[in-house]
Amino acid sequence: MIVLAIGSSATGFYWTPLALGLVYLAGALSGGAQGSYWATAVVLIGWGAAVVVVRQLNPNLDTSGLYLLGAGLGATAGMLLARRGFAVDPLGMTLTVAVGGAALALESRYSSVLGDARFYALLLGAVGLVNVLLGALASEDLSDPAAGSTVRR
Repeated sequence: MIVLAIGSSATGFYWTPLALGLVYLAGALSGGAQGSYWATAVVLIGWGAAVVVVRQLNPNLDTSGLYLLGAGLGATAGMLLARRGFAVDPLGMTLTVAVGGAALALESRYSSVLGDARFYALLLGAVGLVNVLLGALASEDLSDPAAGSTVRR
């Protein structure tokens, strides 16, 4: 809902990476230090904060460089969290940067999809649905000794 509300106008779309990062942060916080979503959250928050700074302050600096700086600062925060015992996957952070960069690079060619916050809201919803289904399947495996699961709670 937050992504749809923020990204519903052309002038508000630039809030989308930060809004997505905050949604992932809420998911990460709900799972605690060992939960998932930390990698995606920190990178999107770093990148999203940079996008907002560029749009709000209009600095006389290269936009792409500032976006890259923001994503890098987010990844740095992620590695610092990992050193403190948080489950922050370095591969997850690099994939988030790669997918975000690809979306940004292709946005001018496919703006009807990649320039619409509803696409990202639907994508986020699909990821959430898949995670709920995977969680339910994992829960069944944990409760059924015949399933042969080696995971213990």
